[in-house]
Amino acid sequence: MNEIAGNLIDHTIQCYGCPIFDRLFQIVSDSAAAVYNKMAFLATLIFVVLFAFYVLNAVWQNLKKDIPDPWYQKSIRPVIINSLIALSFLWMGIGLPRLITQTTFEPVAQISLIYTQSMLNIDDEIVNERVTYKPMKMSDDGFFRSELRDKIIMLMKTTITQFQSYMKLGIAVMDSAFSWRALLGIGALIKHIILFFVGLYIFYAFFKLFFRFCCYFADIIVSMALFAFFFPLSLVLIAFRGADNVPSWMSGLGKDLGLNQFKTLINAIIALSAAVITYTVIMVIIAKFFTAPDASVNEIMNAITTGNIFDVELSDDNVASLTIMGTVVLVYVINFIQSKIPDVTDMVLSAFNVKSENKLSEQLANDAMTLTNATINTVKNVGKIIINGGEKKDDKK
Repeated sequence: MNEIAGNLIDHTIQCYGCPIFDRLFQIVSDSAAAVYNKMAFLATLIFVVLFAFYVLNAVWQNLKKDIPDPWYQKSIRPVIINSLIALSFLWMGIGLPRLITQTTFEPVAQISLIYTQSMLNIDDEIVNERVTYKPMKMSDDGFFRSELRDKIIMLMKTTITQFQSYMKLGIAVMDSAFSWRALLGIGALIKHIILFFVGLYIFYAFFKLFFRFCCYFADIIVSMALFAFFFPLSLVLIAFRGADNVPSWMSGLGKDLGLNQFKTLINAIIALSAAVITYTVIMVIIAKFFTAPDASVNEIMNAITTGNIFDVELSDDNVASLTIMGTVVLVYVINFIQSKIPDVTDMVLSAFNVKSENKLSEQLANDAMTLTNATINTVKNVGKIIINGGEKKDDKK
């Protein structure tokens, strides 16, 4: 029975967000590359206007100073030098942004993938065996390289394998509740019934999290689009960095379009691996509970993360020695830790001076959940009307 349930989960819980992300990635990459020259020309015109305004402002500020800078070595001169470099890079074409993504975003995605798979003791071969989606063919002249897409999709697929594993754990816990020890008394029976609902809660909770995770590509796509389309403008605005008498709105514009978008995209990529880091906290507690007193928790943790939990017999020694109140406390602890997942995520990521960027993904997931609930309620109401022969409660009265 467990094997049938495990195969059903492996075939049902797949990366449904991967094909959507794959297609949107190619659209953003190809579109940004197609309009790059036009955006570069527009950025050059904007720079000319801003530079003219900056020169007027620098001259005015210099006249107001007690000790003027007659040769404008701290204002206009560095801007001219920086602008020559920035414009030279700008008109190199998409080769520059592709080089930047190759040396920044791709290593971030690769490190996140390696860290996640190392923590779970799995590799690409195991992931591809359990999550079967394969990326589509992609042109080599886009704004982003296909290697970045492949790494992000592999990171998404790696996280999906854990939702498979955790739902299998829920089934295994429910199965362990049907034990002969449950017949030793009313207390044992109540504890095993509670244990069954603990397994059901684990299965349902991670199914909901899986449903939400399918929407986690939204922040990456939006961040990629903003970074790609505003890259030419953010590049020319670097010319004003480090110069005197730069208006605050001008320097703030360069920061918002350049550095902030750069950091946002990195944070959005890291958010995909943050899920595995925080969910493992719950798994360690549950694994410890179902581990025999003289056994190592690493064995059962490895069985959970690799999806082989059905091959390991869950120990019921702790269940036998646990009081009914202790079982209730266990349920409370699991629920409490799950509610603290966002706090744990922020605490872990703050150690690396990054944060989880998934606001748009969470909003998309909330909207999808609302739509799903509305659809279910509609189906239920239609079913009731059909069962009642087309009569409503008010009509019966």
